[in-house]
Amino acid sequence: MLNPLRLILACCTFLTAAAWAKPTLYIIGDSTVRNHTAGQKGWGDPLVAHFDPAGIEVVNRAIGGRSSRTFLTEGRWDAVMANLRAGDFVLMQFGHNDGGPINDDRCRASLKGTGDETEDIIRKTDGKPETVRSYGWYLRKYIADTKEKGATPIVLSPIPRNIWKGGSITRDTDGYSLWARQSAEKEGATFIDFHSLLADRYQPLGKERTTAIFAPGDHTHPAPAGAELNASVLANALLKTDLADHLLATGLWMPRIFGDGMVLQRDKANPLWGKTAPDTLVVASIDGDNVSTKSDEDGNFRIDLPPLPAGGPHVLKVTGAGERTFKDVLVGEVWLCSGQSNMDFTLAKTAKRYFAGVTDWEREVAAADHPRIREFKAEWTMREDPQPEIEGTWTACTPQTAGDFSAVAYFFARELQKELGVPVGLITCAYGASTAEAWISSDKLAGEPALKPLRDAFRTKFIAYRDDPASFEKYGNAMTRWLASDRKGRAPAHPDPLRDQHNPAVLFNGMIAPVIPYGIRGVIWYQGESNGGTRQLYPALQRALVTDWRTRWGLGDFPFLYVQLASHKAVKDQPADSSLATMREAQASTLALPHTGMAVTLDIGDEKDVHPRNKQDVGLRLARLAMYDAYGRKDVIHSGPVFRMSEIEDGRVVLHFDHIADGLVAKDGALRHFAIAGDDRKFVWADAEIEDGDKVIVSSPEVPRPAYVRYAWADNPSSANLRNSAGLPAAPFRTDP
Repeated sequence: MLNPLRLILACCTFLTAAAWAKPTLYIIGDSTVRNHTAGQKGWGDPLVAHFDPAGIEVVNRAIGGRSSRTFLTEGRWDAVMANLRAGDFVLMQFGHNDGGPINDDRCRASLKGTGDETEDIIRKTDGKPETVRSYGWYLRKYIADTKEKGATPIVLSPIPRNIWKGGSITRDTDGYSLWARQSAEKEGATFIDFHSLLADRYQPLGKERTTAIFAPGDHTHPAPAGAELNASVLANALLKTDLADHLLATGLWMPRIFGDGMVLQRDKANPLWGKTAPDTLVVASIDGDNVSTKSDEDGNFRIDLPPLPAGGPHVLKVTGAGERTFKDVLVGEVWLCSGQSNMDFTLAKTAKRYFAGVTDWEREVAAADHPRIREFKAEWTMREDPQPEIEGTWTACTPQTAGDFSAVAYFFARELQKELGVPVGLITCAYGASTAEAWISSDKLAGEPALKPLRDAFRTKFIAYRDDPASFEKYGNAMTRWLASDRKGRAPAHPDPLRDQHNPAVLFNGMIAPVIPYGIRGVIWYQGESNGGTRQLYPALQRALVTDWRTRWGLGDFPFLYVQLASHKAVKDQPADSSLATMREAQASTLALPHTGMAVTLDIGDEKDVHPRNKQDVGLRLARLAMYDAYGRKDVIHSGPVFRMSEIEDGRVVLHFDHIADGLVAKDGALRHFAIAGDDRKFVWADAEIEDGDKVIVSSPEVPRPAYVRYAWADNPSSANLRNSAGLPAAPFRTDP
């Protein structure tokens, strides 16, 4: 039996190994760098979005209220050092909290200047002795320690406060900015006069506009808009440092979702977006047709290609302050494919997805010669804030590449291409063991009162990790030991809750935000196993997810087609309550939303494996739903029987169904897995038979006065066999509330 915990640990191992295979930028500082007070934001978090995730990890370890002194005395620098490796970078900014008395109720001030003088104190805060040193001494220590590790230090002067005199913003010319410069120069570190760069930017804005980008009534802490501006200014300055190669491309940047071999959605406008020089004409050309727009004052642009018919290959060219040319571009049907491991499950078993491999995978892979089916597979990525970029590439389906395609997505696309005769593009954003809340935006979650317990639990974990550096230090030391070993065991799990795929918004931020608003027809979704413990919230979760994505794409109520969980766990010989059954019921509630469809998979589960190998039928059933809804093929039988109503007549229950096609069918003998109960709700197995091809009659001599019926109400109702004439299985249901 495949343990779900093993899958979680395997995902963490690959994420950990991938992260440590590339350099990391560690950011240290105070609340102007990282801030969790409402209405305030530090520049460190939006700075993450300026880096290419394929080339570097960015870890913001700054924390509000800290000084150059307390970042050391609280053990925060030790935690960074435990994780720091050769080739990494450390970006540091302190100073706002270094002033004042050195021995007060905070004990955070450093001695002024850059000298080696010291002052010994007994701290008022905890009665412990401490030797307090100068601001410059602490910076020099961070620089020297960083260099000793083979990493690169970059020192910043502190951002200016929003204080104006005589029509000019005040500047620090002989205080912490000067001492930061002197410390960097003395240790041979790169220095950026961030203070002056921002003051030069704020000055032409004027006092009123600058005040608008600071938190209300606060002259020290920027608001989110100010943090974004500060991060943009710093990113530009970093182009002159050793970090330049890790920043997103200048001139003309477009996210990786646009690449050679991509598929564009036919018959709809296709958004193209990116960044170039401010106020620059951007022109997109495909097959001689040109469309243009102008970038805004920050260089951001969006341009919509006019609707195109299916076909290709085309060449798409975009010009701004730079130029991008995309070759082998097809136009057809594009679907977002998301969820947890059953969507991530690949056609063949791979080193990264050891749990995968469909039934008869060797034959399937060998026959997968469909180069006009293309997949963009997004790298597993979790982030605190929505990101503009995701690592991934477009790949054409051939026997050489198909083994790494999402199996459900591939079989879905293969059927669509067979029926429609057009190219099919798959954007696969899936992550094993992930919960639904991880795929929903923070804004949407915050607007759902029913989901507050999930948000509160996450915040508790987040604050605990943020405030105590011990777990991060322990992780770094454990990783050092693992890297020095034969690495046959699993890598240590990262303690940061932002790197846990069970937590709210982290996968939306890392994997969905970067592909919005790419042109799509709809979504296929396979998820639910990891929400078993919160299944009472699942109707609200899945509704929030559907409405959130539809709103953000701005395409109206596009089709959202999903898979109901398959049979799993041991078969029970008597009717009983079931956590999986109530989870399936929660999933089915989303059918109340327009243009949704549910593929029932009770008949293709696996008692011992949460990953059924038969992904062929899953993809086929999703494709039936798509043909009916997205493509208007109303002759397609897209659903199995769905319970509509019941009547109690003469000691028996008469069940009526929708979606019976040409009639109800009992596969392989008499109907099975119906249970019946009276008002006492003590369910027993029932006799059930089809009447007139459109009803099921349920009864039992043990229940002379029946009140309720259940069908396939079990973790593993593998014997349930009610079908319609098209062979599609009936969805499980119960009539008791």
